[in-house]
Amino acid sequence: MSQICNWDEFPIVDYLPGVERQAVCGQRVMLTRIRYAKGVVVPEHKHDDVEQLMLIVQGRLWAKVGDEEKEVGPGTILVVPLGVMHAFRQVGEEEVVFHECFAPIRLEYLIGYKGPDPALEMIRKQRPKVD
Repeated sequence: MSQICNWDEFPIVDYLPGVERQAVCGQRVMLTRIRYAKGVVVPEHKHDDVEQLMLIVQGRLWAKVGDEEKEVGPGTILVVPLGVMHAFRQVGEEEVVFHECFAPIRLEYLIGYKGPDPALEMIRKQRPKVD
């Protein structure tokens, strides 16, 4: 990988239904680009091993970080400290696109990594069962 690159160079991964992810990393930090289709809800969860920063680029998102809840849009920065519960919901007609920065790197986001994704497992367990 070149030191100067474009998102088009990185594969798009279907993470959850309606959620696509791309990821790139350096030695100690990771940057992702995430897309939420209309209607996406990511239930409350936490990351015990990474800090997370988010920058909303497009669309509207209801966000809960700790005890704070707010509808946010382009230009909003969300700071999710280590171990803090957070949840998100796409709002409106336009899909949501945002960038996330993680430190340290989330190995489970790397293409080819075979280990578990602890946050994804927590999300799956919290989703309501559909009959």
